Amino acid sequence: MVAALVAVAACEDAPPARQAAAPAPAVAQPTGSNCPANGAWAECSVLYRLERAGVAPAVDTTGKPDEGRLGGTTMLLKIGLSAHLEVHLYADSASRAAATAKLDRTQFVSGTQEQTIKRERTLIESANLVAFFTSINSHQRERVSDALTAGPPQPTGAAQPLPPAKSTPPATSK
Repeated sequence: MVAALVAVAACEDAPPARQAAAPAPAVAQPTGSNCPANGAWAECSVLYRLERAGVAPAVDTTGKPDEGRLGGTTMLLKIGLSAHLEVHLYADSASRAAATAKLDRTQFVSGTQEQTIKRERTLIESANLVAFFTSINSHQRERVSDALTAGPPQPTGAAQPLPPAKSTPPATSK
């Protein structure tokens, strides 16, 4: 009787059997005619990239852009409880450069620079996108900046992957 109780108790304390790890799913890319991977940013690719960065963007339909004079297609996003991202998309990078040429860049910081006591907005530029991020959380500023400066989705086959390394079998000694 005692042996049976010990055996039952031992089974209850045994660690659960390990399950075989499922293969990691392939990284999804924004697809469809509404979100082309053509080397330029689109609203859907901005949202996709920010979601993949784990910052949970939400479209802000009630806000007004601070830099509305820049033109382009403007998108306002809320990130977290108090951060705001104002995104302007242009037809190409030359249009973006022309629109932002007169910005007073001393009023902004990059994603890796520390803010001063003035709490400057973060200026993010990438291809046909310019964005202004308002947040005092340096980690959040860096994540958003990194997600967008990594570049827009590229066409399939635009960058050729490196071939796998060839391994040679170790020499056997006789």
